[in-house]
Amino acid sequence: MDVALAIFNIGAGLGVLAAGGALVYLAWQMTPLIRESRALAADLRRLSRQTDDELRPILAHARELTTNVEILSEDVAVRLDRFSELMAAFEEGLATGRVSVGAGRPEPRPVESWETREDVSGT
Repeated sequence: MDVALAIFNIGAGLGVLAAGGALVYLAWQMTPLIRESRALAADLRRLSRQTDDELRPILAHARELTTNVEILSEDVAVRLDRFSELMAAFEEGLATGRVSVGAGRPEPRPVESWETREDVSGT
């Protein structure tokens, strides 16, 4: 029984040693991957900082443009209301006869006066 126990202990020790060796081998093989992962994480941090630095002014400008568009759209709405009121008043004036519309353009008249005479004698 002592021999069986000794063989078991030797086998278990060799198994633990093989498992430990496998872990060391895997850790050694993973070293480049860990190094690349750290480099990628550093690049990601740098990229996020750079993106943040570049996006802040763009977002501020976009907010300013949005505010300006809101102001302009309110101004257009006010002007359209005024125009609608003017058109309603004009249509009402046309309906009641207070405003009349001419038939077309007036006849062109000469700029010269009828009173002037030309000297034809050449003196």
